[in-house]
Amino acid sequence: MAKCNYCGSETELFDCGAPVCVECSNESAARRQQRANLFHKLEEATKRAESASDAFTAITSDIPSGIPHPDGIQRIKNASRELTAARDEMMKAHNRLNDFLSGVVPED
Repeated sequence: MAKCNYCGSETELFDCGAPVCVECSNESAARRQQRANLFHKLEEATKRAESASDAFTAITSDIPSGIPHPDGIQRIKNASRELTAARDEMMKAHNRLNDFLSGVVPED
């Protein structure tokens, strides 16, 4: 079974050769594009959060690393800030998509 180009759900319906589910086929082209953009932004934010998490884990598992004490602490703080920012961005993307799917149109 094919996956919908817009939401990724399984479907047997095709529109101009592209798989699309019934729900997405009933939406306007602009709304489908907006939905696809929100899914894409969520995917990007999730990848960034995973990358930041991997970097944080690598830094913290490298202790003691032989780096002078203040530099080691600063590396951990920097990685922690990056991880926090990436997770906040991911949560924002989740919330925007959830609002959209609930019927609230995001501002941008």
